[in-house]
Amino acid sequence: MISILPINHKNTQRPSFQGRLQVLNQHNYTPLKARSVLEDRILKSQADNATKQGLFDKAIELYKKALDINPEDIETHLSLAKTYNYNKQYQLAIPHLEKYVDSKPDDIENITLLGECYKKSGKFSKAIEKFNKALLVEPNYDYAKRNLLDTQNLYKECLNPTQARKERYEAAINNLTEAVKIAKDFLPKGYMNDMKDLTVSFDKTSQMGGRSNIAQYEHNKRKISVTDEYTYASPKLVGAYLIHEFTHGKDNDPYTSIREEQDAYRVQAKYWVENVHDVYDPEMDYVADLYRQSAETLDKRVEEIYKLRDPGIPETSYNHPPTGKKAAAHGLTGLSDQPLKAYEIIV
Repeated sequence: MISILPINHKNTQRPSFQGRLQVLNQHNYTPLKARSVLEDRILKSQADNATKQGLFDKAIELYKKALDINPEDIETHLSLAKTYNYNKQYQLAIPHLEKYVDSKPDDIENITLLGECYKKSGKFSKAIEKFNKALLVEPNYDYAKRNLLDTQNLYKECLNPTQARKERYEAAINNLTEAVKIAKDFLPKGYMNDMKDLTVSFDKTSQMGGRSNIAQYEHNKRKISVTDEYTYASPKLVGAYLIHEFTHGKDNDPYTSIREEQDAYRVQAKYWVENVHDVYDPEMDYVADLYRQSAETLDKRVEEIYKLRDPGIPETSYNHPPTGKKAAAHGLTGLSDQPLKAYEIIV
């Protein structure tokens, strides 16, 4: 059976404005304001690139320089806040997020991110206030819902740790039990018969680009982990990620490929489109929107993302596409004679 574990001086000698402008033009001079705008853009571009590379300290320094030039640029405040969040400097992210959401009172994603920064700073009452604010705008927003329940449990842990831990454990077991049933009911009959040695749990997951993987499959351990940040997520949402990871576990090999990821996203998207209408989750809704355009549109985006993550990822792997016989691993890389990389973690 599948096991379940529980961011001014006046100078009369000065030439006229017209004269000064002529002198400046003769020297190809860029006015101060224009230079400031240009420098601001360059700094933000450099900061964005540093963030993408995971160079968060460098990015923070560049965003702060950009804010020295234009202190009221709320988008830069947001970028700086998110980078602080990636860098686990939650307290420093808060004032920049507050400034941003003051100007965007309906931006539920960043209101919730602000709540999360309060939560991770141990300011549970403020966090609960922000999550409730987001849910007033969108009651089905799972990111805010799961954070609200998680924060309430953390608050209870300060008062009654034993009871809080018991409640968290029970919530995890109940969530995963329901999510596994959802996945079993959706997947073809008998699909999971050969996956009875799999363990499914909420756990810490590996990080990519400053964020924890939502879910991952570890072939060595025959284990599917869903980030423990989703302990209080809707079981329908958790079920979507289990469906994806069961696709990886099905072929019982340590290899992944573009085709395997495309297969996993297709079945996950199909489930979401056909079965989930009362959970708002931007990540899954984006996948579903691509799938609604066409399965090929989703495939193309998956290929783009995974080739960015690993330019050496092969096009195909065992059983993806399905064949009547096993291909030799060293033959799956196409132009390369090198054997496939055995991925310890497949996401």
